[in-house]
Amino acid sequence: MDNEFPGISDAEWHVMHEVWRFESASEARSITSGEIIKRLTSTMNWSPGTVKTLLHRLVEKGVLDFQRKGNRYLYSAKFSEEECVDWASNQLLHSVFAGRPVPMLAYLVQSSRLSGAEIDSLRTLLRDIQQQLPPHTPRGKADTGEAPATAFQDC
Repeated sequence: MDNEFPGISDAEWHVMHEVWRFESASEARSITSGEIIKRLTSTMNWSPGTVKTLLHRLVEKGVLDFQRKGNRYLYSAKFSEEECVDWASNQLLHSVFAGRPVPMLAYLVQSSRLSGAEIDSLRTLLRDIQQQLPPHTPRGKADTGEAPATAFQDC
């Protein structure tokens, strides 16, 4: 995905999540418009027309592919969920947080209601990432062989 990837609205994300959920739970690579409408009219209380409009927008934006088979329309994602999340996350990082990941992560963590298990999971993630980093030698000091002091030492 490039910088020209079209934004996906909140409502369109709901549609895409249904498409990805179907694709991951099924061997089929495409889902009918009727199935998407059935899922979203029950969970989102949207009319079938609203869902069809969202599907049309996603096709126009190049996020969904579709093909007509008889009187049915079959939709499939052109991009994986991971690709779209990566793009949206990068957009947030660069447009809202000026490319600074620490303030972004701090905001996300502080504004979320994390459980103890989720906090432990983040702690483990940071520890694992830190262990993959090359050893750091402060400027002007020789490497003493000791582990460097870090901001995540207490994790």
